Amino acid sequence: MDDRRAAFEALFAEHHAAVLRYIERRVDDREHARELTMDCFEIAWRRFDPIEPYRRPWLLQTARNLVGDAYRKRDRERAGLRELASATPPDASFLRAELRVALSHLNRADREVLELFYWDGLTAEEIAEVVGCRTSAAWKRLSRARAALKGLLTEPHETDPARRPNHRSSGGGVMSYAVD
Repeated sequence: MDDRRAAFEALFAEHHAAVLRYIERRVDDREHARELTMDCFEIAWRRFDPIEPYRRPWLLQTARNLVGDAYRKRDRERAGLRELASATPPDASFLRAELRVALSHLNRADREVLELFYWDGLTAEEIAEVVGCRTSAAWKRLSRARAALKGLLTEPHETDPARRPNHRSSGGGVMSYAVD
């Protein structure tokens, strides 16, 4: 075992419990807290120098940043869902089901850009990089996808998938399970 790895394992053993407790006090879900703790130590490993090992304050600052990122991502997802579903009735269970059904009826490309923007919190520039287009094209795709989703949420649509104008093969994806 090399010296770098041994030094990092010692750091991990010494500080893991403290970092986990720190995150658990700030995150409601215990499994999510464990994931964020491991993310913290993954960052520490990538930047680790055994000559100048990290101290607990650096680890807790990194953990704090990860928790903040998690809260911002959650808030973006919630805001995105509120924006997407603003035209639907206020009943939350109906809203979720209707949104999932509407998303499943979008073509794969539209569903992907909506998921990247609202669920993954990517900017248009980042979406463009993921899907392989220019930033302006990503904005255009996002705009079209929003309009298509809004149309599905506000207009009654036929039950026969072959007769829906925006329907294409669902082809998997994050939300395809909603109608399976």
